[in-house]
Amino acid sequence: MKRAVFIVVIFIFQFVNRTNAQTIESLIKELPPYFSVLTTWGVRPEWDEKSENIYFLNKLVGDVFKINIATREVSQVTSGFFHGGIHRVLCLSNGDLLLAMGSNIFDGTNPEKDRHAGLGLYILIKENLNKPYPLNAFCDEGPAVSKNSMRIAWTLKGQREIQAGEIFYENGIPQLKDVHTVISYKDSTEYVRLETQDFRPVLDEELIYTHYWGDANDQYHHSQVYGFNLKTKKITKYTDLLDSYNEAEGIFPDGKYILIESDRHQPIEERNKYKLDIYKLKLDGSGEVERLADFSTRYFNKIKSDNPVINKKGNMIAHQFGFQKGAGDGRGIFLFDLNAYEKFKKNKKQ
Repeated sequence: MKRAVFIVVIFIFQFVNRTNAQTIESLIKELPPYFSVLTTWGVRPEWDEKSENIYFLNKLVGDVFKINIATREVSQVTSGFFHGGIHRVLCLSNGDLLLAMGSNIFDGTNPEKDRHAGLGLYILIKENLNKPYPLNAFCDEGPAVSKNSMRIAWTLKGQREIQAGEIFYENGIPQLKDVHTVISYKDSTEYVRLETQDFRPVLDEELIYTHYWGDANDQYHHSQVYGFNLKTKKITKYTDLLDSYNEAEGIFPDGKYILIESDRHQPIEERNKYKLDIYKLKLDGSGEVERLADFSTRYFNKIKSDNPVINKKGNMIAHQFGFQKGAGDGRGIFLFDLNAYEKFKKNKKQ
């Protein structure tokens, strides 16, 4: 009996993998010319400081890998030390890496158990990949890093407060200074959740974040993009479409636009189900968006395009080929050439 059950499990596993592979293969055949496939595995891409390589995780909680855009050479980055699973990798302006890691005990039955329990923030120096240095700070979900300075921000456990600080090196050891609370809903009775995303480039005066709110049944029902001016303390709401998911992602180097994940194209009854695609949002308060991908409605409501990040030149997007099982879940990284996209649009109009 046990053997029969085992054979059935293996068959189901092979069938699911084969179905996913067929989905990816059919998608690749239909991709517009401005898309290209970088990898058919991996999640959560992140450009390096020179936009020559992309860091990514092999799975939602796993190891950091690096792929060179020109040569397609792949190497493992976090093979030199023991850890219980890395949840996020971000590249600092000096090329060192900011890691968000859980406890050293990995639970295969619940790999994301630490995701909202407080992920430790560590610095991995690019000249020494064998030893991550703890910053003695803990985040809930992903932190934010400046593209121009060593400033970072992170959401505290419970997702109701955001703190910021500056990384400095003393005798080669990275540490945090000037840690302070940026936004706090700690004493609010409203069902609010916050997640940091990016500092607006140039002056780093504004922190872009996602503001979730809802009720006891669904605390993430409304998801909108906000900005907090670190000097004036002014809060700006950049999207205002209720009953929809709008999460801030990679910001453009000129700070005028940001990429978001959104389900605004879905009918009301299909929203808040992670059926997302990539949009380009104008950060002028108008709420103007342009849809850049059509994965979630085109391919049987099974897949999505998410986790987009843009390079320093502002001409290439790396994004995740996602499955609609939940936030962050995916397999494979695609490149989106913005110059080729604009040319394609122009030729299509003629």
